Amino acid sequence: MSQKKDGNRVLDVLEKMRVIKRSEDEIGLDSVAEDEVMDVQIEEQEETLPVPVVQPAPPVYNPVPETPYGISGEDKSLFWEDESPAPGVSTDQYLDIAQLYNVFNMKTQGVDTIYLIESYITTLPETLPAELRRSIILKIIDASGFDFDQLLNDGIDRVSQLNDYSGRFASRTEEIVERHNVEIDALERQIQQIREAINERKNLHKRQFLTIESEAQRLKDVLDFITK
Repeated sequence: MSQKKDGNRVLDVLEKMRVIKRSEDEIGLDSVAEDEVMDVQIEEQEETLPVPVVQPAPPVYNPVPETPYGISGEDKSLFWEDESPAPGVSTDQYLDIAQLYNVFNMKTQGVDTIYLIESYITTLPETLPAELRRSIILKIIDASGFDFDQLLNDGIDRVSQLNDYSGRFASRTEEIVERHNVEIDALERQIQQIREAINERKNLHKRQFLTIESEAQRLKDVLDFITK
């Protein structure tokens, strides 16, 4: 085969150089012969190709599409759609008293705050009756020219601001806890689905195993009988 191809190549070169001229019959016979040889080779290759065996895919458990914390659908919207806290006030982190008063635009000390009265209280001995100490403090404030009502209102305003923030912080805590409970419920449902899928697979395996074992025993009995 290789010698014939080499000869044809030489003839082609000579023909291009116009040294010889082949007839159309010769060219046709050569091409037909080559086509026949290629067809035979292709048929031989096709006969030797292995036939693929398609195995059925085993049944698998399809879990719920993953989402943050494994929650989807309505559960996801309940858990993740959070309302933003009021501007400048965070209910999602710890703030000490100085930070809180900074948010409230209040001083942490000063002669125009309730803490002036506190400082006077701490300077008086606790052995004195409360009523006497109260009277002394009021006289000191009046003698010093401080506005008692202003100091009193400062204390009342601070208590009001702190109570308001405490209430909003508690509401935020309840909201987060409730949404985390929704998350837990969703995860527990998913866990239950997975457990059910495991049990179904085990039952399927048991049924298949018993069927195969029964048939194998049946064939073994026949083989044992005929070969003994």
